[in-house]
Amino acid sequence: MCIVYDFPGKTTFVRVLTGEQPPDSGKIEVGETIVLGVYDQLGIKIEDPQQTVLSFVLDKVRSREGVTMSESPDEARRLLREFEFPRSRWNERVSILSGGERRRLQMLSVFSQRPNFLVMDEPSVDCDLDTLQALERYLQAFEGVLIVVSHDRAFADKVTDHIFVFEGDGEIKDFVGTLSEYASTLVEIENESISSKSESRQTDESSNRKEQYKEDKAKRNERRNAIRRAKKDMDNLEKSMEKLKAEASAIQKEIDDSVDQGWSVLADLTEKLDVINSQVEEKELRWMELAEEVEEAESSEYV
Repeated sequence: MCIVYDFPGKTTFVRVLTGEQPPDSGKIEVGETIVLGVYDQLGIKIEDPQQTVLSFVLDKVRSREGVTMSESPDEARRLLREFEFPRSRWNERVSILSGGERRRLQMLSVFSQRPNFLVMDEPSVDCDLDTLQALERYLQAFEGVLIVVSHDRAFADKVTDHIFVFEGDGEIKDFVGTLSEYASTLVEIENESISSKSESRQTDESSNRKEQYKEDKAKRNERRNAIRRAKKDMDNLEKSMEKLKAEASAIQKEIDDSVDQGWSVLADLTEKLDVINSQVEEKELRWMELAEEVEEAESSEYV
């Protein structure tokens, strides 16, 4: 689920959410499985100006719990390639990077921890085009919770699909859709309000018809939101299955090339392949369930 917000007090909200500032009342409960990743506007911290880009990312990867020494170099190189760092820059000192490259490296240091809950404060600010495109690709494929503070509507529309609207006095509205869709909804509500005032002198029968129309429209909007959410889930499932199938193909090739490596090696690779294939089957089943739900919901639109 993705959440975008922009309201007075957003910095305080983020600081409380991430534990940097205690709440005035109540408490913040963080689940045991939460891995929090926070990207702020303070910039990257360079402790060793002589450190290279590759060694910086490598240190960040190795600091993650559960990663092995043998896995970390491949993971570091993968992140650098994913975020458009050419190999010619890997051995450059971090201190001589451009502002855009430093922002990109700051993102890498956050993503290297494999968070499942991301909080990003104005991530599109001071980003060059390569960084912005790489960030959008990463966030569109991200399967955890995402909170974005952003004034960039185009960026927000690409990476978010769910909004919590803070209306003040503790009131929070839940809206499924993009920031642009929410803006359009506000215009529609305003137009309906104007129309309602102009028709206030109509008969009770006309008023009842209008109330019925509003109820039907609310149901239609709820159904359309459900369809949009299901299609988004289907799209995410398709991307996830493509990634898993690519991993399965790579492991199958490794099995084919390892026939002389001994039974234990083949058994380990086969076990990994079985796990991935099982995950693909589960996601395919869920995709078909969602497809049926979408078909039924879309059919009811025309009844």
